[in-house]
Amino acid sequence: MIIVTPRETIDLSEQDRNRRVSALQQLFRDLYDRYEIVQEVLIDGVSFREGYNDYLIENMETVHRVEIRTVPADELMREIVEELKGYLPRLLNACDSISELFYGEMKQEHWTFFNRLTEGIGWVTESVSALRHHLDRTGKDAALMAALNEFEAEVRGQLTELARELESGDHTAAGDRIKYEFPPLFETLLARLAVG
Repeated sequence: MIIVTPRETIDLSEQDRNRRVSALQQLFRDLYDRYEIVQEVLIDGVSFREGYNDYLIENMETVHRVEIRTVPADELMREIVEELKGYLPRLLNACDSISELFYGEMKQEHWTFFNRLTEGIGWVTESVSALRHHLDRTGKDAALMAALNEFEAEVRGQLTELARELESGDHTAAGDRIKYEFPPLFETLLARLAVG
């Protein structure tokens, strides 16, 4: 097995299974310690963005070449911030238009729009969580980390209440929550990210 990383090439062809596993585990620890985020792993030419650890361990004896593509964590976090700054205005518009659907009879296509909205909210919260984790690891920007913690807690609370309203069939309350409670959270996050 040959392992190629941005910094080195490691030949484990003559190593037994245990040494290969150990070398791979150490390599991934080293990448983590150097603040490099694994974006893609090519295993014998097949691209993996997740699940590569399990696949490698299960197929250790038959894998010939592993190419690990990484990006510096700071660079990835800057990209995430820029994506959030571009996406949050669209999410705000979606909250405004989709909330109106809850004031009438909900049709199947309306639920499809709502599902897309919740997927968007999920992506934002996952991105915020990644940023917060990075800031926690690096000790950078404590004020931003506090704002991200607050955002996550508030969104979790709003999602819990929204689920309760939907479960009880109170579509008007759900529409009000989408229209009036979520947008200030997203606006505050956008303003905080714009500051840097």
